[in-house]
Formats: sequence, structure tokens, C-alpha cells
Amino acid sequence: MTPPLIRSATKRQFLLQLDLDPGDDRTSQMYWLLKDEAIRAYEAQLQGRRDLLRPEYASQDPPYAAAHFTAAAFSAVVRSIYSMASPLTRPYYNKGVNSQGDNWVISWMLYHVCRYRDGRNIRARSREFHADDDLDDSSCGSSKTAHQNDDQVRKRD
Repeated sequence: MTPPLIRSATKRQFLLQLDLDPGDDRTSQMYWLLKDEAIRAYEAQLQGRRDLLRPEYASQDPPYAAAHFTAAAFSAVVRSIYSMASPLTRPYYNKGVNSQGDNWVISWMLYHVCRYRDGRNIRARSREFHADDDLDDSSCGSSKTAHQNDDQVRKRD
């Protein structure tokens, strides 16, 4: 296991922790594959789900921050992402598994997917919706859709 990062760590820190070069196009492609899996899980399992909120947030309207969900709900989605991982993303997820079954790699990504939907992030309200943290798209490869990147990664492998 790679030592875990806190969820609030930057995208650059995340990539470096996974031994990925932030300036490499293949890194950008892998990042988008990881993010796409988290987005799909978020949309299918968390988005708008008031029943999965901590009691103190039960009356709040969506979108919800990661911290608004119960630990059990968030962990269930993390496990779901891991179980449905593609052969391309699985090796990176394997770096984040600990003995308790938690996965800091998936938790970090899911946290950031929630963060960019919870209305607090200025970039989320701009055209640069997925220009995460301290890196813009020019310093971390291109900003293609995850599906385009998936096709390109598979062609290279």
C-alpha cells in the first residue's frame, strides 16, 4: 500500500503519491479514468440521496458535500467503485487498500467529485469544472472526456 493522503490534498500531491507524472498526457488520461469511475458511482449511488445523509444534514437540499454523507454510505460507494474497477484503474486502487478495507485513492477521488458538485468551489461554477486543485489542464495533460481517454489508453496498451 502507498501511504495515504488526506482527502483535502491537492491533485498534484495525489498524482505524485501514486508515482504519476503530473506533466504526462498518460497521467492525465489515467486521472480521467479514475475520476470517471468516481463520477459514475456518485451519480448512481449518492447524488440527491437524502436517505444517506448524516442526521444533521437531512433537511439540506442537494448538492451535498462528501462530509454530509454517513461514513457507511461513503464507504459503501468506495467499495462499489473498487469492485467495479476496470483493469486499467485497478492497479492504482490497489495502492490505496488498507487492512480495514478502506481505500484512500478512491476516497480521495470521490471526495473531490463531491467537492466539485457541492456548490462551494468557484471552479465548479465556471467553465473549468474539472480543472482540479493546483493544476490546470495545461500542466496535467489535456482535458478530454474520460471516455476518449479510456479509448486512447486501451489503444496504447
